[in-house]
Amino acid sequence: MIQKRQQKKTSGKNSTQKILLTNDDGITARGIWDLYEELSKIASITVVAPDRERSGTGHAFTFNTPLHYEEKRNKRGLNGFIVSGTPVDCVKFAISYLLPQRPSVVVAGLNIGENSGLSAFYSGTVAAAREGAFWDIPGIAFSLCNGGERYARKYAAYASSILRWIVSREQQKKNHNVYYNVNFPACSPKNSRGIKVTAQSLAFFDDRYEKIDVEAHHTKKGYIIYGDKKDIEQSNRYDSYALMNNYITITPLTFNATAHKDYRLLKGKEKNILTKR
Repeated sequence: MIQKRQQKKTSGKNSTQKILLTNDDGITARGIWDLYEELSKIASITVVAPDRERSGTGHAFTFNTPLHYEEKRNKRGLNGFIVSGTPVDCVKFAISYLLPQRPSVVVAGLNIGENSGLSAFYSGTVAAAREGAFWDIPGIAFSLCNGGERYARKYAAYASSILRWIVSREQQKKNHNVYYNVNFPACSPKNSRGIKVTAQSLAFFDDRYEKIDVEAHHTKKGYIIYGDKKDIEQSNRYDSYALMNNYITITPLTFNATAHKDYRLLKGKEKNILTKR
């Protein structure tokens, strides 16, 4: 027998903020708990995170296979749920089943490893924020450049301020079909050059594979991906370049991927596709 929980919708801009917090590094990762400690000062937090690392899963979700979850408790009681799925699974499952009330905001992070440029398409962290927007809930992804791990807690405090600023803007909107990709540089917060709202760049990694020995596999071989980041745009108007120049970047994104210029060029010419011979 399939059971569903009744859910109330968060109402009113004056109600207590209810944040759904997830990540793609897994429930035991330090970053999510750094965010938890800071965000719990301003809102009610429910952690729903993967049971293990799910980096690079993008917008994948579990289909035709049962999900499993268990409660996570600390000395103060229940503070989250562990889910046997991807970050997107965590958001879907939390909103549609686990939570008695829709969250005000979906937050993902704090990811260790930046997600600027085309990396945003591969990122489970960014996908979780995107999934929030799919449900008409503001979504924010927070990531920190490799090398900046020792500043994670300080940047988590910055995340709290950024969240409040974004939420205040979102409360003025009827639809929440925009999600936000926030990246922190590797430098210390005091050495950052400030916050810059940026466009998404086309920065990418020139992916290559290295063959390694793997005794556990019957072929005895395996292949590990690696690559160097390549910036296309040489301007601080774009997330990757600004991030490398020690700016904190906020990039608003949307999931309408229509190529409007090509749509206008092609529209009305469909009749020429199938021609009589």
